[in-house]
Amino acid sequence: MLRSKRHYAVIVLILVALVLFFGGCGKKKEVSEERVYSGEVYPENGLPKDKKVTISAIYPVAGCGKEYFEYAVETFQEKFKNVKINVRYIEEGVTTYNQIIQAMIQSGNDDDMYDWIYISYDVSLMQQEKLESQDELWERTLYDRPDTKVKDVIMSDKSSVFAYFGHMWAAPTNYKIYGLYYNKKWFKDLGLSEQPKDWYEFLSLCKKIKAKGVYPMVMAGKYASSYFDYGWGTIPYAVDGSDKYSEDEYNYRPDLYISKPHVTMLKRLEEFVAKGYLHPGTASFDHTQSQMEFVQGKAAMITNGTWVANEMKNVVPDDFEWGFMVFPGNDPNKKQVILTQTGMSGFIWKNRPELNKKWVKEFNLWLLNLDIQQKYAQSGGVPTRKDFKLGEEQTKTISPSVVEALKAIRRRGIALVDNKPRVEVITNSEFAKFGKVKGDGYIALITGGKSAEQVAKDINKQYMKGLEADKRK
Repeated sequence: MLRSKRHYAVIVLILVALVLFFGGCGKKKEVSEERVYSGEVYPENGLPKDKKVTISAIYPVAGCGKEYFEYAVETFQEKFKNVKINVRYIEEGVTTYNQIIQAMIQSGNDDDMYDWIYISYDVSLMQQEKLESQDELWERTLYDRPDTKVKDVIMSDKSSVFAYFGHMWAAPTNYKIYGLYYNKKWFKDLGLSEQPKDWYEFLSLCKKIKAKGVYPMVMAGKYASSYFDYGWGTIPYAVDGSDKYSEDEYNYRPDLYISKPHVTMLKRLEEFVAKGYLHPGTASFDHTQSQMEFVQGKAAMITNGTWVANEMKNVVPDDFEWGFMVFPGNDPNKKQVILTQTGMSGFIWKNRPELNKKWVKEFNLWLLNLDIQQKYAQSGGVPTRKDFKLGEEQTKTISPSVVEALKAIRRRGIALVDNKPRVEVITNSEFAKFGKVKGDGYIALITGGKSAEQVAKDINKQYMKGLEADKRK
């Protein structure tokens, strides 16, 4: 009887040991999660040299391609020999990428999620603490400039980087600049003004362009809420002449979209269309179609971002010369405005191995190195570092649409506005509809379906629904 009990005890102990052994062999435990490392560490970050780590990453191939990212991965792995980054490139672009990420989130399986996520469009993931905050990167020194902190060299200010729930959820690896692009050579050949000072000079320019048998402007109507805002969206800030519109927007003040600055923008768009200055295909064009009309000379200007030259590099005529125009929606003697945005990439899924997450943060910091920023600029992206020099050598190799935009933001008398940060983040089903209502309103306006006042009321109505839904929580 005693022997039987002893045998039973031994068997139980063996089973327990097996469970503990195999239970620690799942995907989450592939990498040690020790916080203090006994072996040799890298002096730059204190992470171990003797622990092999494999980081999984997902990256959508879009306007800026993937060459710069491949370079970043390659150089990072050369520096840190024990770290391997496996990247899944989504060649189909951002839409397919987002579908993949959403499907993975809905599956609820943390083990299958990527360590490095290019971007997250779902703000609720931050609110629900599904993502890892990276606040400490703001105070870190750069790999290629150990005497300089991230916060001291980034073009974006802290309010933009920490815009969502007061945290830094990814690295400010890029900067977005929006405005009007045009063919410098064509403008010069015809003696046209390349930098009209205000709205009325702009209308005069467009009249001359139309007289040449060319539509003054084209835009991507299929994505109206974005591509229209790249240019026309500057007007409320420009005509206001103060910070009031920005402050009202930042604080979610009521009736923002029936305010005078916003209605003025819609009325000026309405006037522009009435004069026949907008390409009639705009309402149905996607970004590629609108850009093709532009580079083929059927439209003189296009609202776009700095990636445009890289996207069109294989179809632009040999004699084409990229130019950037600050959208001249301002009144006389008022400052012109350029819309900008902090580009954040490298989100981290919170429930991933601790050491993996630490190395992802190091890779995000690595993406801020000037050589990688240079590669990014060559692909049509805007470097996020203030110390990025725009010298002769740089301008020879980086995308011309980036060069022109960087020159523009460095001019005196130009106001830069990042219109994304808010005092808080409001997410509800009514606000989720806002972008579509706004885009539909723009299309209704340019096709003659609604007046500027009607569109303003529709947009504002949806905005107020979003505010009311938030109050009911």
